[in-house]
Amino acid sequence: MKTNLGFLFAIVTVSFWGISFIAIKIVVEVIPPITLATIRFAISLLALLIFTSLTSKGKKLPKSAKKYSILAGFWGITMYFIFENIGVRFTTPSQASLLISTVPIFTIAIADLYRRKMSNLKLYIMSFLSLAGVAVIILSNGLKFNSSILGDLLVLLAAFSWGMYTLYVDKLENYDNLLATLEMTKWGLIFLIPFSAVEIFIESPKVVNFFRPEILLWLLFLGILCSGFGYVMWNYAIKRLGSRTSSNFIYLIPLVSIIADSLILKHVPSMGVYVGGALVMTGVILGERFSRTEEKFKARD
Repeated sequence: MKTNLGFLFAIVTVSFWGISFIAIKIVVEVIPPITLATIRFAISLLALLIFTSLTSKGKKLPKSAKKYSILAGFWGITMYFIFENIGVRFTTPSQASLLISTVPIFTIAIADLYRRKMSNLKLYIMSFLSLAGVAVIILSNGLKFNSSILGDLLVLLAAFSWGMYTLYVDKLENYDNLLATLEMTKWGLIFLIPFSAVEIFIESPKVVNFFRPEILLWLLFLGILCSGFGYVMWNYAIKRLGSRTSSNFIYLIPLVSIIADSLILKHVPSMGVYVGGALVMTGVILGERFSRTEEKFKARD
């Protein structure tokens, strides 16, 4: 039952995250990207505080878990959303979501470096196939370096940041999921604030536009569903399914994003994006299968 709930939470969460690329693209036209992340996680933290006060009265996260929560918050919230929000400002939601689907590659590579042991060679061959797809996506608008390529590269840095986040959130699997999510959200927000202050000083946005009804609705969607409860559900999925299995659900994000991008923003991806996306998804999916096969053989031994 708990495994089934893990699958359900993973599917719901990646559906929210797929649509989030469209929400970010819309909102960053009005709110600067780092400030958007700060507002988003302030909303998320408030929602989590209310929910925690109702369901986890008197409970506290042990000190042994706090350092991992701080590191998870830094990588999975601060760095991830700085890179992603700025990246989506310059590229399309469809391309961004396809590039984010490389997260499993970074997750495996970072884990291998951490444990100082290389995974199956076939896994790395598939990773290179995915990276070839990334190159096709980035170059789909031509060889000239432009803002779109800059956006794509920033989104790849976001994918790397999420791989780092997964490394640390794995270490929190034996602790209360809600309290750990609350702690990492708090620290992620704390680290975001100085970046946001500098950004507001430089860009001087019109704050009155932040309160437009459609902007407020997208902010609530991002803060409550994608960040607050999204992180709770995702961390629960990681705990029940494992980091590698749960990472597989990230494959669904591009599908959701491309459909939503076409319906809401009327963006039609170029043929290069489709070809590159196919290479990325083929490499990552086959690589994950090789990885699981390798783990099964090790378990038998």
